[in-house]
Amino acid sequence: MQSRSRLVAFTAMISALTVVLSVLTVPFLFTSRIHFFQVGVLLAGVAGGPISGLITGSIGGLYMATTRSDPTIVVGNALLGLSAGIFARKLRPVLAGLFAWLFIQAPWVYITGTYIFQVPAIAMQTILALLTVEGIICASVVDVLINRFHIGALLLGRADRHD
Repeated sequence: MQSRSRLVAFTAMISALTVVLSVLTVPFLFTSRIHFFQVGVLLAGVAGGPISGLITGSIGGLYMATTRSDPTIVVGNALLGLSAGIFARKLRPVLAGLFAWLFIQAPWVYITGTYIFQVPAIAMQTILALLTVEGIICASVVDVLINRFHIGALLLGRADRHD
């Protein structure tokens, strides 16, 4: 029961953090900006499991979806968290995050951008390239958080203190 309570608290906390991270952007090439809210989504999926990732991706994607008038962002980020949690069962965190992006969310972004929003191909390629850079950075950060700071063990109450 304590483990379930920790998971619910973790999911709520990481969802709130993800919303905050969705507001923050960093200037990148030319006039583009990158954001890091995928760190929260991937961390929830990898450390908390597929359902935690799904919930965090849905909640975290709401701000982006609202500001961009694109409800497909909520679904895309929910799929990212869910699939990261599934892939994390067999892969290390960085690979789980990258696979979730490459095989689940990237096709979702491409399909919705191309067929629903009629975004030109060159623009979609630019968007996907930028999002791939974000995905690599965020998956790498999550890998460090999981492997160096043992976030998953803390969540499950199995933290070994090595001070």
